[in-house]
Amino acid sequence: MSVKRFKFVSPGVFINEIDNSFIPKSAEEIGPVVMGRARRGLAMQPVKVQSYSHFVEMFGDTVPGNGGGDVYRDGNYQSPMYGTYAAKAFLRSNVAPLTYVRLLGQQDSNPTTAGQAGWATQNNPAVAQASNGGAYGLFVFPSASTDGTAAGGANAGTGSLAAIWYLDESSGADIQLSGTVFNTHAGMGADGNTNPVSGGVGLLVEADSNKLFTVVISGTGSGEKIKFGFDDTKETFIRKRFNTNPQLTSTGGTLYPAPARKVYWLGETFEEQLRCGNPAANALTGSGTNLTTAALVGAILPLALSGTAGTGPQNVKNQPSREAVAGWFVAQDLGAAASFNPESMQKLFRLKGRGHGEWLHKNIKVSIQDIRTSTAAGYDYGTFSVVLRSISDSDNDVQVMERFDNCNLDPTSPNFVARKIGDQYLKWDTTQKRLRRYGEYANNSKFVYVEMNSDVEAGATDPLYLPFGYYGPPKWSDILNIGASDATRASSSATGGPYDGTGGLVSSAVWNNKSVYMSVYAMTGTVVSLAGNMGVGQTGAPLVTGSSNIGQISASLIFPTDRLRSSASDGGMSDPTNAYFGYQTSRDATSTRFDASTADAHRLLFADFPSDPTLGAIRATALKGCDGWGYVFTLDDIKKDALNIYTYESGSRKAENSVTSASYADLLDQGYNRFTAPLWGGFDGLNINLPDPLYNAGMTVGSSTERNSSIYYTYKRAIDTVADPEYLDMNLMAVPGLTNDDLTGHMINVAAERADTLAVIDLKDVYVPASEAYYSDKSDRLRTTPIQASNNLRDRRINSSYGCTFYPWVQTRDEGTGILLWVPPSVAMMGVLASSQAKTDLWFAPAGFNRGGLTEGAAGIPVTAVTERLTSKNRDTLYDARINPIASFPNTGIVVFGQKTLQDGQSALDRINVRRLVIYLKKQISILSTQILFEQNVQATWNRFKSLVEPFLANVKTNFGITDYRLILDESTTTPDLIDQNIMYAKIMIKPARAIEYIAIDFVIASTGASFDD
Repeated sequence: MSVKRFKFVSPGVFINEIDNSFIPKSAEEIGPVVMGRARRGLAMQPVKVQSYSHFVEMFGDTVPGNGGGDVYRDGNYQSPMYGTYAAKAFLRSNVAPLTYVRLLGQQDSNPTTAGQAGWATQNNPAVAQASNGGAYGLFVFPSASTDGTAAGGANAGTGSLAAIWYLDESSGADIQLSGTVFNTHAGMGADGNTNPVSGGVGLLVEADSNKLFTVVISGTGSGEKIKFGFDDTKETFIRKRFNTNPQLTSTGGTLYPAPARKVYWLGETFEEQLRCGNPAANALTGSGTNLTTAALVGAILPLALSGTAGTGPQNVKNQPSREAVAGWFVAQDLGAAASFNPESMQKLFRLKGRGHGEWLHKNIKVSIQDIRTSTAAGYDYGTFSVVLRSISDSDNDVQVMERFDNCNLDPTSPNFVARKIGDQYLKWDTTQKRLRRYGEYANNSKFVYVEMNSDVEAGATDPLYLPFGYYGPPKWSDILNIGASDATRASSSATGGPYDGTGGLVSSAVWNNKSVYMSVYAMTGTVVSLAGNMGVGQTGAPLVTGSSNIGQISASLIFPTDRLRSSASDGGMSDPTNAYFGYQTSRDATSTRFDASTADAHRLLFADFPSDPTLGAIRATALKGCDGWGYVFTLDDIKKDALNIYTYESGSRKAENSVTSASYADLLDQGYNRFTAPLWGGFDGLNINLPDPLYNAGMTVGSSTERNSSIYYTYKRAIDTVADPEYLDMNLMAVPGLTNDDLTGHMINVAAERADTLAVIDLKDVYVPASEAYYSDKSDRLRTTPIQASNNLRDRRINSSYGCTFYPWVQTRDEGTGILLWVPPSVAMMGVLASSQAKTDLWFAPAGFNRGGLTEGAAGIPVTAVTERLTSKNRDTLYDARINPIASFPNTGIVVFGQKTLQDGQSALDRINVRRLVIYLKKQISILSTQILFEQNVQATWNRFKSLVEPFLANVKTNFGITDYRLILDESTTTPDLIDQNIMYAKIMIKPARAIEYIAIDFVIASTGASFDD
């Protein structure tokens, strides 16, 4: 401190205190990037986690595979997710953060058919072809609503879609609803005369006295006849009786044993819709006949839309992962109640997922609560809270995932909803191969971001506006009042007509004036009818209008939508003002138990579905057969009955008997200021027919490209995402389980181009897990030997110190379930590299009994066995080929017994510890160098640089990273011509400390008279 800072007036002693003991803040530790699948979490973007508990919060726990259960509804956990184990292994040592890239299915911007993401059944139904594959829906009618008294005709009433089966077979598959056919009459039979019809597609069939239906499914090599119902408290519940694992449709002997193969799986079921009498058919009140217990009639119909071949629920091919959204939140009505139309209300904002795929709409719902008018004089903007809740909670017991309070719609306010939650999102730039960020406000939610209506964002809307309702999810269009006049009947024809009795196309019906076709096809062995009038026909006989052997039946078909809260007292609310109107996820109006079927109605309807289906132009051109929204909910339609109970009734404001008929504030003043909306439309972009949708067997070395393989493109894009060293810091990179030579080679190239990362790769065919291929003899899973692995690696001609690999796979025990599973060696090495750094420093060799003892816990996860016990000769063969052995010794257990990089030439950098040392030195010195960037290029700055770097190098030397070093920075390095070019040039020479890998000891046997002093 300069003496000029003291104030001297009269003589005396002046003392000041200067604290130079502050420890400068060190740079954050740099850790690895791991890529792989996970239970949940942001996908296709790097996410840094500080600990394993943080990882579990973001991505979920480890997944050992063999998850079983209801795969279609609950998710695919049939194969191990190796990346989760690698993350756990590394983070256990707590030495540095880890960056995880969760993988979801992606595709090139111009993919070939083979390169499309998503999934589809074989031979999808289309207007132009008959097919055995596709989606088949069961529509359930309460028998009380059916009128079967008229010979030759009847009214079936309203049928609700109850379940969808997906047949995945190119030919020979068959699904029938079997039982007593509704509305049979004299002279009617399978041959048009006397033989009774017992089942088929398009037939109205009665449930038995126990409210159970029977479905017969047959196909190549399999056949099932199953009796089921929709009461989920019984063993006959439909999801307990049918296969719900799409993977069992794989060819027998490829992924599963041949006898296990199915030709179908059960997809969505809508038991909440049935239990509540289908809200769509009851003005969204939730009232109606309970179709899980009532006497029932049912019909199975193929589900397919016209326009694009194969469009329908059975086809989400050519669709990469996409985000779930919450429908537009809309404002209250400020006009005359008599002219109220909820669909005309001002759109305010909507919420969109940040990268979670379909997990989001299956697990989270959105509540708007604490809606308040302004209390500040001269300021009209009111406030509200946005709360993200667990979809399984109830209004009686709210489980908050995130909340944002005191939000408003004032773009100039710090509490502007987009600023509070964030409106930024990432988008992949296919040209520059990098993620680009868009939006103004940083994300404060890990689940969603805000998309504002442009008028609201510009401050061009009424400041009184508050979120008062929302657009419900899109749905398939209901088909109302189908009659004989709605369908063109096929004429008699032996071969050339629309229906020839041998499996050809029957016909199509134009419904709802939307040019929408629900195509009905002849299927081998089934009785076929035209859905347009539910007529009963039979194989071999043409369907002719007015034919005496046809029972013409009119009907309406209703597709699922959300159940909304009817009354504030539903669910036994102790304080009705705590009730959230709108979307409900409980089993029925009286229950507080979660109904898992609620999210089944929120799936993506078909590939490339419009991102905003509420837009008029899109609805007119792209949504034939679909409604852009199933309903529009608004608090403006809350009314109060004679008992002062607040209820929701659509249309009540227009009828001028809602609470808000005079003013929207009247409802808020009574404390009814909250509602809930669903999220919908998320998709993972993965093939649900595969245990591991990103399996190596789905790619071919040398021929798979970004265009022709979605799997290849997904991995390639993830690796390219982290290729830029200025985008994120890392010092290790691993994609556990990835063994494709082209992609692991790309990992090494990216690491070398960054020059600050070591890629830990896995070799192909060392062990083939069950998710890659089925082998009846487990010994066949070992597809290579140490010699073959060594030769294969030599043939690849890799010469880089920025890569390393290990052999063989190891066995671990999942600590959550106790399941034993085999994991690739890169998983264990993530733990070894971390624990070695924790015990000493990262420049010590991550091998040997002190730091590489897997049995002793060096891997961070339990390691109990190896797929192959290596002999001394095996280890020599592998090490000579630069493959690091993982050895198993009888007395000392399993240990990493090598630390070579993939550099071919002999130098200090052919060892992992030296390569990691140099990466560390370069990275840390580059960080120190930024402190003098743009300073004057003079001796004083050079000295400052030396004062920063030399203590750092000395510390590394003290800790045995280097044995000596020299830093040269003077006129000999930074010459005048370099100064003129604004360059400071320094040389740093180091002597890295080498690890002992070979110990040679001579034992000299001396004679008795020899002296050891000689």
